[in-house]
Amino acid sequence: MKYSKYYKQILALATPVVLAQVGQLTTQFADTAMVGNFGGEDPVPLAAVALGSSLFLLIYLASLGLGLAITPIVGEYYARGDRREVGRLFENSVLYTTIIGVVATVAALLLRPFISVLGEWMSAPGQSVEQVAEMALPYYDMLVWSIMPLMIFLSVKQFLEGIGNTKTAMWITLGGNILNIGLNYIFIFGTTTIEAMGAEGAGLATLLSRLAQMVAIVAYFFLSRRLRLYRVFFEPDALKLSYLKAFFKVGYPISFQMIMESSAFILTSILALSFGEAAAGAMQVSFSIANIAWMITVAIGSASTILVSHIYGSSDRRALRPMITATYHLGFAWAIIMAVVFVVLRRQMAELFTDNEAVVVLTSELMILIAIYQFSDAVQGLSISMMRGLQDVKIIMPIVLCSYLALSIPIGCWLAFGLDMECHGLVVGLIVGLSAAAILTFLRLRAKSAELIKG
Repeated sequence: MKYSKYYKQILALATPVVLAQVGQLTTQFADTAMVGNFGGEDPVPLAAVALGSSLFLLIYLASLGLGLAITPIVGEYYARGDRREVGRLFENSVLYTTIIGVVATVAALLLRPFISVLGEWMSAPGQSVEQVAEMALPYYDMLVWSIMPLMIFLSVKQFLEGIGNTKTAMWITLGGNILNIGLNYIFIFGTTTIEAMGAEGAGLATLLSRLAQMVAIVAYFFLSRRLRLYRVFFEPDALKLSYLKAFFKVGYPISFQMIMESSAFILTSILALSFGEAAAGAMQVSFSIANIAWMITVAIGSASTILVSHIYGSSDRRALRPMITATYHLGFAWAIIMAVVFVVLRRQMAELFTDNEAVVVLTSELMILIAIYQFSDAVQGLSISMMRGLQDVKIIMPIVLCSYLALSIPIGCWLAFGLDMECHGLVVGLIVGLSAAAILTFLRLRAKSAELIKG
């Protein structure tokens, strides 16, 4: 097959990312199930976790987007064989992510008072959120203090991915997830010597597991013989503002795109509350199911970022077009599979999350619409990932502004409230926004790759 070589390269790098994503997804399900089980019929602990993580998610995505700049820049110089520059880039990436971690932690602490405000937005009419907000604060605090170890872990992880090593982060992430689940059991439910902490215990487990992941990946970097050739280039005078500017130049458009896209989905969930608890529950369940499909797209995109950055850094860029085509092939194949699954098994999947018939019925209807946007979501996600590999990221900002801010939310609100389509209208708005992003990013990637191949 013409593209078999490229399929193998992508899947070889994507598989460890997929396994790490599956582990992370398992942990998220475990966190939700264990806190929900702790609360029993009381919905407050589960609501507190949802509230605290919602505000933290925006801060985390902003930081993550900035950190993702490390991989394509490292990948470019790795492909050139410039090991001295790769070592210096890593040294500066640690400083870069440390600065991000400090700023993000301060921002998270300043945003702490908005927990109650966000709780009001996320609650159905007539519901009291004081108790939920009170319980969410200690959980949120634990997440805030986990930002710094998370960012240091990210600096090493993105560096390793830049040189084509995705397996190490996979094993450490899976180990951290297993540790998180074990600590959840101890701190959420308590033992004979440790008092049950509920939602706060889930936050403490997350903090400790992230500290463990940070220690593990830093220890790997300093103990690995294979990485010694990069450590020898660690020099005090190698820390320069120019490196930090280079990371930020690539990182801030990525960060902006991730915030805009996640905000569109978060705002859609908040708007669904206007149509009652069943509608809000159905929207939450629908997006939870959709995330299963998205994690594979993210893995393929991560692999394509690495491989495209290596091609971009090499002298021969003729492999760029078949690599891009192979990436789209894999993305479309996955989108077709998930679209069929979402339509055929929509009711069965909804019943895994809830016994409420109204939620199950509405979720089943929404899953048909979510199946439709799998294709545009795959195209825009993979296109942006490959644009990251080419360090062509500035154009992403106007694209996401147009797609999500100017199209998705306004059209969704018009359909939901103006034409009385309710939740269905909100999801149709997302389809429009994702489709616009898919078309615009595809056209940009095609033009940029043609320019590089000719040049």
